[in-house]
Amino acid sequence: MNWNDWYAFAVVARCGSFTRAAEQLDWPKSSVSHAVARLEQALGARLMERSTRRLLLTEQGQRLLAQLGPLFERLDAVAAEAGDARDEPRGMLRIATPYEFGALQLGEVVNDVLARHPGLQIELDVRASDVEEATAQYDVVFFSSSEPLPDSQRVVRRVYSVARGVYAAPALLRRHGQPADPQALAGWPCLTTPGEAWWRFQHADGRTHELQPRGPLRTSNAALRLQAALAGHGAAMLATSYCRREVESGALVPLLPGFTAHALRVYAQLPGRGLVPARTRVFMEAVERFLLT
Repeated sequence: MNWNDWYAFAVVARCGSFTRAAEQLDWPKSSVSHAVARLEQALGARLMERSTRRLLLTEQGQRLLAQLGPLFERLDAVAAEAGDARDEPRGMLRIATPYEFGALQLGEVVNDVLARHPGLQIELDVRASDVEEATAQYDVVFFSSSEPLPDSQRVVRRVYSVARGVYAAPALLRRHGQPADPQALAGWPCLTTPGEAWWRFQHADGRTHELQPRGPLRTSNAALRLQAALAGHGAAMLATSYCRREVESGALVPLLPGFTAHALRVYAQLPGRGLVPARTRVFMEAVERFLLT
């Protein structure tokens, strides 16, 4: 039994790509493809459906990955930990993050890690990802939520809180008037994030207010919400640091000055509960130094 073929399958399945698996394994792409083909032939079952756009696991492939994945992840962690005991962290650290968090907060962290560990490479994928799907492909997956997280077996660490507010263009404010409270925004067009059904606010007197925003645009990309707000298409919930220049220039006006919007919490998800590879550990230590203050 050639366990390298089984391992190649697990890496391809986690990466979702033969090319990325070949980079991780440091094999020629053809060798990775042949290894998976040999395993399929030995098992008498097709494990993957290949196309020019993406790679999908068959039902048999999903069952096999569910059984193999934790075993190989544990072996990888043990090997990495054994090597890290004497060596500098090295290799490729893959990170997925929402755009605004990556652009505004991770720059110092990444630069610090690269300066301290020259044998380490970082691949930073700045995009909105399905967390469950992305976890298999990355060492660290950052995601944001304004709601409490449900109980889960996932390894999740809270790393940052993003102060937010509601902003609108002066023309929109002239048309609708300054809202006295969150309920007054019910008649406004709002620019929202998919999955965030409610905007919640805390008044200075301690009372909580909430609003179910509706409007012409829903996107997880803060840059698009900002552009739409500047164009007057609606009021947008944005990170205060993200739109500071627009507010200072007068292009956007803060709404509801007596209310504090619930902060957006940013979490880091790690792939498993076993040993954490040194490349992941040193990165999370840098996150703590720069962001957990």
